[in-house]
Amino acid sequence: MEPLPFDKENIIKVVASNAPPSQLFEILSQWESDACLRSAGSGSPETGAGDPEMLCLYYTGFFFAHLLTKQIPEARALTQRMPETLKNQDSSLQNCLTLLRAIWQNEHTQVYQILRDLPWPETLQSLVKRYESFFQDQTLIAVSNSYEAIRPAVAAKYLGLDPQAADKADPSIIQKFTNCGWTWNSETRLLHPSPITVPPTDPQPTSGIRETMSMLGNR
Repeated sequence: MEPLPFDKENIIKVVASNAPPSQLFEILSQWESDACLRSAGSGSPETGAGDPEMLCLYYTGFFFAHLLTKQIPEARALTQRMPETLKNQDSSLQNCLTLLRAIWQNEHTQVYQILRDLPWPETLQSLVKRYESFFQDQTLIAVSNSYEAIRPAVAAKYLGLDPQAADKADPSIIQKFTNCGWTWNSETRLLHPSPITVPPTDPQPTSGIRETMSMLGNR
């Protein structure tokens, strides 16, 4: 199958698509050499040379494709390959660097704040929200398999919910966790996670987990 031409229209279509993460990564990875040439000034204006907006859109989308395929070290390497002039001038690429730092340091609260509060281009909104859901899914699995008991406020921070409401045992917050199979002990005021098993051949959480996480996302 012939690769799609490297242009702004195709980049927007790809990053806005609901393609599986591995397919998204594969398509975008085929364009990196083109992006490198364009950033160096090769080509013509009609093909995107000297178009920083298109290049920033591409690099930001490719960065999120790395995150969606759980390639964090490789995402860091990508940021080092990005043209310095683009990184210094484009807010989206700067947001990517800030996000990568928060992920690397396991700063869950910051990750959600960056994804939700920092400005992202309209063309990337669906991809940013897609990664937020993915990050929340993966965190739910990790917390469920790591804790036998956890305070509601701590669990809320992990999953991007309101920790103050959780600390007060807000029924709507507690229900979000019990909907995921956790149990709530009102006497000890502790949540007891239920371990989640994901088949090793499935890089994405199961549809059942996504249904429960959609409830968590209704904040």
